Amino acid sequence: MSFDQSPLLNGRTVVDTRSAQVGTITDVIPNEHDAETSWAVVKTGALSGGHYMPLDDSYVDDAGRLVVPFDKASVKRAPKAGREHVLTPDLARELRDYYGRAA
Repeated sequence: MSFDQSPLLNGRTVVDTRSAQVGTITDVIPNEHDAETSWAVVKTGALSGGHYMPLDDSYVDDAGRLVVPFDKASVKRAPKAGREHVLTPDLARELRDYYGRAA
């Protein structure tokens, strides 16, 4: 998914490939350190904070949901998004390591 489409993603429901709910997108962040990957901040529950999730390999289905190749538990274990949603070089590296993305 390109960052050009990302403003349209805020507020969308996120589901995994089996249609199980993962959460809701609250923000989309371009990665200035890696032009290939944009990241979404996904709120996985009413009381949980947001967690980062890559947008590559995702798509919007006919119901308007963002389908991702990660289940809710994987996203909940991902690094948490800070208040400002700033992607530092160290955080970008941590996210690439967590999600198994090449630098």
